[in-house]
Amino acid sequence: MTRLLCTLALTAAAAVAAAQTSLDFASKFMQLCTEDTAVHCVTISPAMMEQLTKEPGAAKGEGMAEAIDKLKSARIVTASVRGSEYFKKAESLLKDNPQRFSHTQDYRNANAYGTFYVRRTTSGETVELVMLHTDTKAGSLVIVNLTGDIDADFVRSLMKNFAGRTAKARKKRNFYAFSNNNHV
Repeated sequence: MTRLLCTLALTAAAAVAAAQTSLDFASKFMQLCTEDTAVHCVTISPAMMEQLTKEPGAAKGEGMAEAIDKLKSARIVTASVRGSEYFKKAESLLKDNPQRFSHTQDYRNANAYGTFYVRRTTSGETVELVMLHTDTKAGSLVIVNLTGDIDADFVRSLMKNFAGRTAKARKKRNFYAFSNNNHV
């Protein structure tokens, strides 16, 4: 009986240890912020992602729908205050785990900056993508954490779309500033 209880206890401990090592980045970051009410996390399930692609007006790109099908989860962490502080905390957590996450790209504009990190398997497949973004003007932070079968084309497309949007927004602001300054 004692042997059986010890075996069960060891099995339970091993299961807990395995579950803790398989946490995604958003879960680990939220563990650092358990007492902080300014930080919030929302998980979007694969079923919800599928529904979003079926909504009228949703992007009907076959490649994006296929990529979404490969995702296991999407977690979005937000903070509406002290964005730069949380950004540093999140990036520090990523940098403290170089065996797990590798840096891929940074971006910066007048009012925002961010970075991308990925987690790859030993065979080189990307299984997790983390995007950190802070808006210095608003003081906010957004972390997007995707897990699943993430291929290189999806990562490039996401980076290009996000960098393109920030660049387009910057160009639009510059155009309006230029046109407003030139009116008499």
